[in-house]
Amino acid sequence: MSNITIDSKEIRADYRVSTDGRGWLYISVPNGWDDVKKISKKVLTYEGRKFLFSGWNSDRNDCFFKEELAGSSTVVARFV
Repeated sequence: MSNITIDSKEIRADYRVSTDGRGWLYISVPNGWDDVKKISKKVLTYEGRKFLFSGWNSDRNDCFFKEELAGSSTVVARFV
């Protein structure tokens, strides 16, 4: 898993906070899954916060990443 820094001037990203206080980053992916597969296995950094891929909406062509909470660690599942 590698890291990517998102520049809000280059990529349209929308940061939202859920009722439980967790941050979510919504990113427009105009080319659908072709765009999503390029960033889905990355840790994104946006305004100093780290985000992990959570899913995508093919109807709206948006993908969303959830913010890593303080004290948590990045866990990557691998099939063996």
